Amino acid sequence: MTIFHNEVAVSGATSPTLIPFQRGAVPAPQWPDSAPDSRGSGLTGSRPPKAAMLVAQRIVRDIGRAGLRPGDLLPPERAMLETYETGRGTLREALRLLEFQGVIALKPGPGGGPILLNPAASHLAGTLQLLMQLNQAPYRAVVEARLALEPVICGLAADRISGESLAELAGTIGQMRGNPDDRDGFRDADRRFHGVIAWSSGNVMFGYLAEALLGILDGTVIGVDNPGDRWAAILRAHEEIYAAVAQRDAAAAGERMREHIEAYSRYAQRKFPEILDQAITWDRLPG
Repeated sequence: MTIFHNEVAVSGATSPTLIPFQRGAVPAPQWPDSAPDSRGSGLTGSRPPKAAMLVAQRIVRDIGRAGLRPGDLLPPERAMLETYETGRGTLREALRLLEFQGVIALKPGPGGGPILLNPAASHLAGTLQLLMQLNQAPYRAVVEARLALEPVICGLAADRISGESLAELAGTIGQMRGNPDDRDGFRDADRRFHGVIAWSSGNVMFGYLAEALLGILDGTVIGVDNPGDRWAAILRAHEEIYAAVAQRDAAAAGERMREHIEAYSRYAQRKFPEILDQAITWDRLPG
């Protein structure tokens, strides 16, 4: 299946010629929706998947087979009802499942319908936050995960980064240098720096994981701020990481990233230990 990275704007999307899905109808589920043990996901215990989940999975599979891209329209409801031989209620529930996951948006008006999107990492972040809250996992778990993952990711990026992404990485450093009083701009550049490296690893899983972890441990959300002296240290660290990546030195890039995340961890532990000990919450409001 095609994996999409950069998101597209729905409002300006055109309606291309619809690509009909090639497979037959979804097999009738063995378990009716009304069965007592058919509720919930097929990933939990031994419960079978609901009919709507089966339809949603078939839709996603057919999206890949048809070669659809972000901004493309899915077939209209009447066509999908025939393709998947299901009821209108089940189909609409399947589409709501995909909408909730950020896979589609429902474009209103004539010529509208389900339009394909590029799911953002925030959807993965939300799922992780929910699971972490249910397990009472603290925010320091995210710091530990970043420390384990990002040096490896950075080493891969040093080997695989494109010239275009390297230029974007340099641009984030330029933004950091430009106006030290622009805290929002600095934070945005900081997150884009780590995001560019993550996606430049060439591993889609790392890209989504890194962006999701950054979204969960966003200092503007949980109250971990970076004063001016810390900002200078972050800028120096980014410059060193960039230099290693630009030289295609995977070992040095990974080591500089490890030092960078360790420094952040020590700072957060010293200044905000009570926040790191708080349980991650799905609503992004600690305490």
